[in-house]
Amino acid sequence: MNKRLLALVLAAIMLVFMISACGGSQTSDNGTDNNAAETQPGSEGAGNSTSEEPVTITYARGKDTTTSNQKMLEAFEKKYPNIKINYQEMPPQSDQQHNAFVTALSAGDDSVDVYRLDIIWPAEFAAAGWVEPLDDYFTEEERAKFLQGPIQGCTYNGSIYAVPLYTDAGVLYYRKDLVATPPETWDELYNIGKQLMDEGKVDYGFVFQANQYEGLVCNVLEYIHSNGGNVLDGSDVVLNSENSIEALNIFKKMLDIAPEGVTTYIENDGGAMFQEGKVAFMRNWPNWWSNLNKDESAVKDKVGIAPIPKGPKGDATGKATLGGWNLSINKNSKNKDAAWTFIEFMTGEEGQKIQSVEGGYLPTRQSLYKDPDVIKANPHFESMYDVLVNALPRPVSPFYPKISESIQINTHKFLMGEIDAKTAVENMAKEIQDTMAQ
Repeated sequence: MNKRLLALVLAAIMLVFMISACGGSQTSDNGTDNNAAETQPGSEGAGNSTSEEPVTITYARGKDTTTSNQKMLEAFEKKYPNIKINYQEMPPQSDQQHNAFVTALSAGDDSVDVYRLDIIWPAEFAAAGWVEPLDDYFTEEERAKFLQGPIQGCTYNGSIYAVPLYTDAGVLYYRKDLVATPPETWDELYNIGKQLMDEGKVDYGFVFQANQYEGLVCNVLEYIHSNGGNVLDGSDVVLNSENSIEALNIFKKMLDIAPEGVTTYIENDGGAMFQEGKVAFMRNWPNWWSNLNKDESAVKDKVGIAPIPKGPKGDATGKATLGGWNLSINKNSKNKDAAWTFIEFMTGEEGQKIQSVEGGYLPTRQSLYKDPDVIKANPHFESMYDVLVNALPRPVSPFYPKISESIQINTHKFLMGEIDAKTAVENMAKEIQDTMAQ
């Protein structure tokens, strides 16, 4: 009887082992094998899973009008065949993307693993607890290989929450057939522009973005930052200073050599006017380079790129305002290590090189500004490095939308002559302080 009992016990044990072995490859609700991405942070092992079921991660970003994004995704899946990418294309407008991301993340949605975020969003998303801190993945040594302005824009409260994918910054376009050496100061720009107008060589000396929208914030911050001013120092509001007041007055002086309607202009308005050969200088973004050098452009091969000028209280260089986009991991992602492997590739030299050569996007890795293939495809990138290395992000704060609103309204009122520079700066400083205190 004891022998029969022993035999039954042994049979039961064997059955348990058999059932366990059959159930060992169960997948999670989203059809992925969680164990496939269980690697140490910072490693690339997530793409080397031996699981029969591939990991699938979802990547959400706005529409790419070039072929670069698709080619990057193809190169990634070729290198990491066990990580499949579900690309979720978002609307092209950044505000629509922002609203969609906020709605999903605030509801705890985990369907998207990697988000592409505008440079002004990481602090907001980090403060809300929506994106994963990347300190254990993205080492200090690796961060040093990137342009430091974009790194600042991805950092909040001492932690980093995104990796710069590509960048953008305000630049000064100038007519190199009319101007031998680009101006280094705002006074020089004004004087050269006025002289060229007086001589009848151009209709206007300078064109920029001065409508009441986000572009106005980018413009006015270039005057403030280039004159030694700032909006925030950590969580302290430091905008109310003589440097900032002087910067606004310099900005308004430029209206004298600009088209009468410039306070309604966005990027395309001034770009078209400069392209027609009517303007000596233009503040705009690097993407206008290709338009200015099209066959039908009146200024083809006559355009140079220079850094933003500096103010009288600025340091050695002007300070462009940063644009650009970055990659973050959803805090609720079930595949964080695989998501990091994806980000690591997309923001690495291989991924960014594809992006620059195929799409003309400005890389965030410093080494690529010396890459012969990148420079061959984009000769003007050599001129861009000095601009980007000194560029600064807009105020890094979870309250940025409110900060931007205050800067837009008060700067536009000042340019329209409704308030003076001192009042505009005081209003902004108080409104931002009240917002920060909430």
